[in-house]
Amino acid sequence: MVKAYEPRDRDIENEVIGDVSQVVRQVSNPFWLIREVLRYGGDCIVISPDSIRDKIKEKLRSLCEQYDLPVQNDETD
Repeated sequence: MVKAYEPRDRDIENEVIGDVSQVVRQVSNPFWLIREVLRYGGDCIVISPDSIRDKIKEKLRSLCEQYDLPVQNDETD
């Protein structure tokens, strides 16, 4: 997956650490970032900011509920 990432003009940093590509990107609209991240499933993780990370978690919880999958509502995650 690391080699498959195509850098974008919005990328501020794109550093490969072992088998992880760490990308820092300027985001003007979180909606599009969330859509992009979700398409990669478990192969992509938003580390920060917490506001975007929380929006992704809420989207995933909503999808789980929509498909009758158990959801753990642990506020420490």
